Amino acid sequence: MTEHQVRLENLKAHILEELDLLKGHAEPVALDQPSIGRVSRIDAIQQNEMAKSNLRGFQRQLLEVNAALQRLEDDEYGFCEGCGMDIPDARLAIKPEVRFCVGCQEGHEAH
Repeated sequence: MTEHQVRLENLKAHILEELDLLKGHAEPVALDQPSIGRVSRIDAIQQNEMAKSNLRGFQRQLLEVNAALQRLEDDEYGFCEGCGMDIPDARLAIKPEVRFCVGCQEGHEAH
């Protein structure tokens, strides 16, 4: 197993753990809870929305990690999808699921 594959598999395991933890916090909040006050209900709803947002973010990242693992299997990992050049190892070490070099990433985000 390569260093990149180890990093991606570890990241995938972490994401799956986070998704498992967040699923219980992202369930709908019951609004007719007479045992808690109005401010507590608002706080519960706000926390629920944050959990749902985090859940969506981790789901998106999991898709990116799975795609990176597929690129690794297809010997296409580490090449920018924009310009085709090598993505620097330092960038892959920080964000192993990355698809673009810095220059192409900036252009991709600008659109």
